[in-house]
Amino acid sequence: MKKIFILIGSRRKKGNTYRFVKSIISNLSDFDVDYCFPQDLDIQPCVGCHNCFQQAKCVLRDDISLLEDKILSSDIFIIASPVYLHYMTGDLKRILDRLSWWAHTMRLQGKPVVVLSTNGSNGERSVTEPLSEIMTAMGGNVIANANASEFPNQINNNLWLSEVSIEISERIKQYSRQRPSSNQFLETAFISEKFNILQQKEMAVRFPDWEFNELKFWEDTGMLSFDSYSDYLSHRLK
Repeated sequence: MKKIFILIGSRRKKGNTYRFVKSIISNLSDFDVDYCFPQDLDIQPCVGCHNCFQQAKCVLRDDISLLEDKILSSDIFIIASPVYLHYMTGDLKRILDRLSWWAHTMRLQGKPVVVLSTNGSNGERSVTEPLSEIMTAMGGNVIANANASEFPNQINNNLWLSEVSIEISERIKQYSRQRPSSNQFLETAFISEKFNILQQKEMAVRFPDWEFNELKFWEDTGMLSFDSYSDYLSHRLK
C-alpha cells in the first residue's frame, strides 16, 4: 500500500487546513495516511551551527530525525499551512529551517509533493509559492499546489472544495503509480545546486582536512555525474 505523509503547520487539528487536507484524503481510500502536527513532535529552533551542511546531521537531539524518516519513507508528501502574517506558520518555518541542508542535496529525490494552504481574507499565494519553491529546492516534484480561502468562500463551498479535492487526489493517484520524476523547476534547481557543489569539490582539494558532506552526498548518490536531474532519476530508478 502506498504511503502518504502529511505535515500540517497548524496547531488546530480540526481547523480549516486540516479540513482541506481531509477533503482530498477522503478520495484516497487505498493509501496508508499518516498526519503530523507541530505539537506532535519536539522540534527545537535551529542554532545556526552549520553542522548539518558539513556533516549532514543535526547536533540537536529531538524528533527531527523521526520526521525526516517519515517524509523520506513516504510515497507522497503533503505539506500544508494556514496563512499567518502573509506567510506560513512559525512552527512550520522552524521545521524547514532544521531541514535546510536538504535544499543543498535535493534530498527528496523527485518525490511527488502537494502544497496546500488556507487563508481568511488575503495571502492566497503567500504560502503556496514559497513552500513550492522550498520543496523544489529540496528535490521534490510539486504535482499540485492550492489555497482554500474563507473570503471569497471556498473552504465552506462544498462544490468548490469537492472539485479541487478530486482534481488533486487524481494527481496523487497518477503520480503514486509512477517513479519519482523531474520538472522544469527541478532542472533549474539541479543546475544551480550542482554549480555550488562543484565549487565545494574545488575547495575539498585545497582543504583536504575539511568535511564536505554535501559534496559526499552528491557523489554517493551519483548526482554529480549527470547533467540533468531527469537523467539522474532515470538512472537511479532503473
